[in-house]
Amino acid sequence: MINVSCFYLLNIKCMSRNIIIFIFFFTSCFVKHKERGTPENFINHVIADASIYSRDSVAILADLYFKMKNHTASFTNPEYFDSTVLFIDTIIYDSSLDKIAVFLVAQNPTCRNPNSRSKLPYYYNANCYLGKRLKKDSSTFDLKCLCGYSEINFNDYESALDALEEDFFLELATLLDEKNQPVYKYNVNDRRFWESPTGWKRIFK
Repeated sequence: MINVSCFYLLNIKCMSRNIIIFIFFFTSCFVKHKERGTPENFINHVIADASIYSRDSVAILADLYFKMKNHTASFTNPEYFDSTVLFIDTIIYDSSLDKIAVFLVAQNPTCRNPNSRSKLPYYYNANCYLGKRLKKDSSTFDLKCLCGYSEINFNDYESALDALEEDFFLELATLLDEKNQPVYKYNVNDRRFWESPTGWKRIFK
C-alpha cells in the first residue's frame, strides 16, 4: 500500500485557463522501501533438502505444541487451548542448516477472543521463532520466540503472515535502540543475519 504522504500536488494556473498538473513523486517511497528491504545481493537463498525440511517441521511443531500446552513462549495468553491449530508456514535456514527462523501462524476460534466482534469462525496470530539445532543430523532445536514482534487478531491466515513477513523481511533492520543504534541491523532473510552479533547471535550468544 502506498502512503498518500508520498504524493505531491502541484497546481499551476496558466493565464486564461487553469491547468492542474498532478505530479507524483514515487522516489521517496521507493527509497524508503529499499532502505527497509534486504539488498538483493544479500538475500538468503538457502534451501534445505525436502526430507530435512519435513523432518524438522514435524519436530518443531511438536515442540511448539508442547510450549502451548504449558503456556510458555508465545503462548502465555489463555486464549491458546486444546483446539488451537498451529501452522509452520516457513523455515529459513542458514548455510549450515543448524540456525533457523520459523514463521508460525496460530488459528483460534473467534469465541476465544473476548475483544473480537468478528463473525468469522477463526482469528489468527503469528510469531517468529529463532532456533539452534542441538545435535548434528537431529531435528531437536532450542527455540526462542521474538515475541516483541507479534501479529495478533487477524481475520485470515494470509493477512497474519503478510504482517509477519513485513516485520521480519522489511522492518527488523530498521529498529533502533535508545542510543539510536540498530537493534538487529539485518532482516531475517539477510544472510548476514546469522553471523551478526546483533542478529541471530543476539539471541543465541
